[in-house]
Amino acid sequence: MIGVYLMKMSVLMILGGKFFLEIFMRYIYLYVLLLVLSCSNPNNEILVKNFGSTQGTFYHIKYFSPNGINYQQAIDSILLKIDNSLSIYNDSSVISRINEYHDVVLDTLFLEVFKIAKQVYETTEGNFDCSIYPLIDAWGFYQNNLSDTKNIDSVFFKSILSNVGFDKIKLNSNKLILQKPMKLDFNSLAQGYTVDLISSFLAQKNITNYLVEVGGEIRAGGKNYNKKWRIGIDKPNDSIDYSKRFQIIIELENKSLATSGNYRKFFLKDNIKYSHIISPITGFPANNRLLSVTVIHDECILADAYATAFMVMGVKKTKEFVLSNKNLEVYLIYTSKNGDWKTYISPSLESKIIN
Repeated sequence: MIGVYLMKMSVLMILGGKFFLEIFMRYIYLYVLLLVLSCSNPNNEILVKNFGSTQGTFYHIKYFSPNGINYQQAIDSILLKIDNSLSIYNDSSVISRINEYHDVVLDTLFLEVFKIAKQVYETTEGNFDCSIYPLIDAWGFYQNNLSDTKNIDSVFFKSILSNVGFDKIKLNSNKLILQKPMKLDFNSLAQGYTVDLISSFLAQKNITNYLVEVGGEIRAGGKNYNKKWRIGIDKPNDSIDYSKRFQIIIELENKSLATSGNYRKFFLKDNIKYSHIISPITGFPANNRLLSVTVIHDECILADAYATAFMVMGVKKTKEFVLSNKNLEVYLIYTSKNGDWKTYISPSLESKIIN
């Protein structure tokens, strides 16, 4: 998925062409570099690359396929099913019709994501909340209606909190009871879920070596030419310095990774920075020292959701949460009281960092 669940950080893949670099320089906010070695494969497996747009972002998929079988069409079919279920930008999707208070029979995709959203809502004590749509809309982040002239009316934003709360939503068999004017938004975990579905599809085709990236959320399966996949995490700067872009490089094998940050989607008002990471507890942008959170987990949907939840929870609570949940690993970038950058690395993650 959580505070505001928008604008997840994206990935820049080395695809061997200036054309792709130009696309990503234009459209992607957080660059996660996928470092690929150019070698031959001894097992008659050919590297296949699929790419395109989905859910308002881009996807890039690489996999070593026996005899070079290309699954682009099947992958696009999966993406279409997800869009028809979970996209708030598709007026006829399941979630859009629910948000218009129609009587909708829920599909399997929606039910699976709803279950995970509820799980993370409960484990983070409400810091992750997919019913936060009314707050995101009120702050203007859906329409990119961001301005230093925006009126910050604390009474108004706090009043919207009565329309937020995942515990107020009732699931009755395969139907959802949503009270007006509540609305749902699964943007905070839909891309991670998409990564999981595509990875599962590739596994069903006996493809074990792959890298799936959707909007910056990643699953690295197996190896990249007998070496672990390498992923570079951006420095949390307002702008991108391509010559000194990466904070660290991480090796991944059969793991998922998601990153969330508050440093590129924001507006200023009276010299105060209001980021898109909105707390469902206060109704205001999260006010803590975290700049960027990278989460590693077996399931990308959970890495995706917890990355945003931790941005709301802050440094101390995130550290405590991760220490009691051994299936999660995190890399935190935050500021000290003096404004200097600090980092925190989960003990088990240190061996995966190569620089």
